[in-house]
Amino acid sequence: MMPKSTIALSAAVVVFTTFVTMAKDSNLPSIDIKKVCGIRAKASAEMMGDKSSAAGAFDTCMRSEQVSRDALASAWKDIPADFKAFCITPNVYSPSYTEWISCVELGIDVKKQRQKLTQ
Repeated sequence: MMPKSTIALSAAVVVFTTFVTMAKDSNLPSIDIKKVCGIRAKASAEMMGDKSSAAGAFDTCMRSEQVSRDALASAWKDIPADFKAFCITPNVYSPSYTEWISCVELGIDVKKQRQKLTQ
């Protein structure tokens, strides 16, 4: 028989996990793309040894992130929860809408291929 404290802790974990999943499902996490793109553009310019390329890299990053964000937002309700949990990770590495949508699309493609193989 399990002690009451273990049962209570287990119940708390289940409730917390449920609320986290519900919160994650309700809205696409927000990323400060100006900050992210600024950091990436600066790093790219330094790596290339061409400080003048930073503005172009920043603009390209901003356009890419905004297009990806819009696509994710419009498809948000249709993205399976397990893909969201695996792909949409704002506190891991450098968050990116472009990386997130690529992960979701890859997951969908892999799932389709697996279904074809099992038919």
